[in-house]
This record gives sequence, C-alpha cells and structure tokens, in this order.
Amino acid sequence: MIMKLFGMIGTIRKGMLVLMLLLAPLGTGLFINRFLAPDNRSVGVTYISGFLILLAAFQLMTVPVIFLDAWGFDIVVKLFTVIVTLFTGLGIMQSFHLWRKEGMVFRKRILFKDRARVEQVQWIVMLVLLGVQLFMAVTHASFDGDDAYYVANSLVTEEAGTLYRTSPYTGRSTFLDKRHSLAAFPIWIAYIARMTGIHATILSHTILPLVLIPLTYLIYYEIGKKLLKDKLETLPTYMIFVNILQIFGNVSIYSNSTFLLMRTWQGKSMLANVVIPAIFMILLWMFEENGQNSKEKGGLWILLVVVNIVAAMMSTASVFLNSFLLAVMGIIISMQEKNWKILLKMALCCIPCVVYAVLYMAF
Repeated sequence: MIMKLFGMIGTIRKGMLVLMLLLAPLGTGLFINRFLAPDNRSVGVTYISGFLILLAAFQLMTVPVIFLDAWGFDIVVKLFTVIVTLFTGLGIMQSFHLWRKEGMVFRKRILFKDRARVEQVQWIVMLVLLGVQLFMAVTHASFDGDDAYYVANSLVTEEAGTLYRTSPYTGRSTFLDKRHSLAAFPIWIAYIARMTGIHATILSHTILPLVLIPLTYLIYYEIGKKLLKDKLETLPTYMIFVNILQIFGNVSIYSNSTFLLMRTWQGKSMLANVVIPAIFMILLWMFEENGQNSKEKGGLWILLVVVNIVAAMMSTASVFLNSFLLAVMGIIISMQEKNWKILLKMALCCIPCVVYAVLYMAF
C-alpha cells in the first residue's frame, strides 16, 4: 500500500512537471500564433513564444511582491498559477478559433521520410549529438561556486517562503538583496519546485537541462531557417555545426557554451543562450525580405518587449546589455530600411529594461 502511494505521488510529480514545463508553454504560445505569419506557426516557435511569455509574466508579477512582502512567496505561487491557467486556457481557445478559420493550427511541415537520405542521416547525427549533451549534463553535473547562492536561494525560497530576505549562505534573515532582487529566475525555479514537489537542487541540476538545452537549440533552429531559407537542405549541417561549437566550447569558464552545458540553471546562462539568440531570431523574422503585414509585425514587436522583460529576469546586468544591443541593431536596421521609426520602436521595447534599471539605482 505504501509503495503504491509513493508510486502515485511520483506520477503526480511527473505529470505536474510535464504540465508546467511543456504543456503550459505550448498552450500559452498558441495564443500568440494569431499574431504571427503562417510560416512561423510551427510547434517550436509556439513553444518558444509561450515559454518566454510565461517567464515575462512571472517577472512582472513577482518583482512588486518582492519589494512589498518579504514573505510573499505563497502569494507568488497562487497568482502565477492563476496566470498559467488563464494563459493556457486562452491559448487552447485561440487554437480552436484558428482551426475553424484556417483549418490548421500549426503550419504544414515536410515529413522526415520525405527528405533526402543524406539529410536524414545528418538530422540523426544532430539528434545524437544533442542526446550526448543531455546525457552528460544530467549524469556528469558539476558543482559550481555560484550554486551556493542561486540554487540555495531557490531552495530557501521554496522552504522558508521568503523573497530575497533569507541569506542562502547562512539561512539567517537579512535585508533585501538589492543586487539580485530584480532577477526573479531563482524564484521561478522555486515555484516549479513547489508545484512539482521536486527538490530545487534536483530540479536545477537534473531536470532543467533537459528542457533549457533543447529550448536553446530550438531557437538556433529557427534562426537557421531564416538564414538558410533558400537552402533549407543545409539546415541539418548548420545544426550539427552549432552542436559541435557548443560541445567543444569550453575554452573558458565564461563562454556561453560552458554556461549552457555546465551552468544551465543560472540566469546568466539563460541570458547568453536563450534571451540574446531570441532577440536575433525575432529581428530576422521581423525584417525578412518577404515581410509581414502590420498585424504580424505587431506580434513580433510584442515578443521583443517580452524578451526584454525576460532579460531583466535573468540578470540585473542584462538591462544595460540588452538596451545597448537593441540600440546598435536599431541604428543598423534603420539605416538599411531607411526608416528611423524603427529605432524609435526599438527604444520603446527597451522601456522594461529602463524601468528595472531605475528601480535598481533607486533602491
């Protein structure tokens, strides 16, 4: 009887894990599909969009609670659970609307069996390389000095219910940690730990790499589709090359490859491997040669704002890095398109970063 009870608990945890990390982002992404060009309505794009939207919603909701309530983690859990349920429900309803209107939710894809034999082999090689990285990330997880703060912070948040008011080094109460209080990613990990019942350390070192590493490659895949749109048969070669760069990228403890495969659960890794590539992905969508109508471009501008909010969630330094990146890209694209309104729109997209920068300096 006890073994059956433990089995049921394990099944519930696995179900919640799948719901929170896979199904909820996919359902949320279905809502944004109505604003995207039909060619961009793939399962991968839907998942990426939904994942980013949920992270941005968590950041917007959590930061005010951090400042207003030292013991507000339970409030965060309740509010964000409502938000996840609402967004997922709206996405599912939107998918039914798209199905009735257009007869499809996701754009039609070329089946794997329809591809050339060489291309099939290359995709298999790419998947094997990805599988090796996931296996090594889970079975050979290395301890990192920053775990003493970031993972311990997620753990103490979930167990004590405080928000940056308990020192992860000593376990004692302390003043608000101003440096990290605007970056809510460890709190998000604590939320997932609370909802699934899985220890925050196990979640960070064992489970999150299985989600965040494929998410990174999904973004690179979408970038490759735009860069190689006239030669899509070379896309698997491109993906193999990206895999090799990541596998052999441990040339420094500060490289993005090192962070991706060895410090996947840290906000700095998410900034380098998800947020910044996502910006380039969106800009490639937005300014491709064929272009989109105003509605579709509006959806991409919304996504760009979302990515900037997620950037602030990952690292306080990102509010400056992202703004600088968009400023440079805005100038280049405005000159190329001969339209300086683009630079103004880029500046407006940076407003979340500016707001968090002001909060950081004010408090």
